[in-house]
Amino acid sequence: MKIVNIVATVTLPGPLDLQKLRLNLPGIDSSSRTHWLKMRLPPEGTYIAFYKSGKFLVTGPSLEQLNNTANRVIALLKEVDVTANPWKLKVHNMVFSDKIEMDTSIENLMYSLDPKKASYEPEQFPALIYKDWGASILLFNSGKSIISGVKDETNAQEAMNKFRNLVTVQ
Repeated sequence: MKIVNIVATVTLPGPLDLQKLRLNLPGIDSSSRTHWLKMRLPPEGTYIAFYKSGKFLVTGPSLEQLNNTANRVIALLKEVDVTANPWKLKVHNMVFSDKIEMDTSIENLMYSLDPKKASYEPEQFPALIYKDWGASILLFNSGKSIISGVKDETNAQEAMNKFRNLVTVQ
């Protein structure tokens, strides 16, 4: 299994003045007039979303990169006199990719799966969608699989192992 993406929020000690951020931070999309601000963190353009509540969203392919990005954003906030310590990072979703060796087609597989947990409509989306164990798993005809909806690698691995056993036994 390989981590593809992680979505997390950073909680700051107090609310954010979005107008102040709009005027003073580089990379802010100033065209947006919503209850949140979009920002592309220079130079690589990492997406950040700021909320009035005192939270901001960060994404990245590893926890290390999330922490690095959060620290860079915290430094920018301090430059414009925003109280940013202490802060806390909370992971909301992790996305992984994997590969499953299958002996049958997805169409045949669908007959043996619980229809309340599995769906496959190839004219709308080219993968089987399976939801169980607190995760959503996509399975493509190539055997490539994507797992999301989990908050750590252990839960992802457990869900993937159960799914692999379910589809390879069929």
